[in-house]
Amino acid sequence: MIDLFTSFSGLLSLGIIAFVCVMGGYFTRMALRKMREEQEKMCQANAKRPLKAA
Repeated sequence: MIDLFTSFSGLLSLGIIAFVCVMGGYFTRMALRKMREEQEKMCQANAKRPLKAA
């Protein structure tokens, strides 16, 4: 464990782990935002479309 914080390769690994976690959070937020926007578009499109009588 001490090698993770003291050696160059350990610090590099720690940096990569942190980067991957941040990137995962960013992609999750981006995907959720895109899904919400798409849902809003679909709701607006359905609201404009007239209802068909069965």
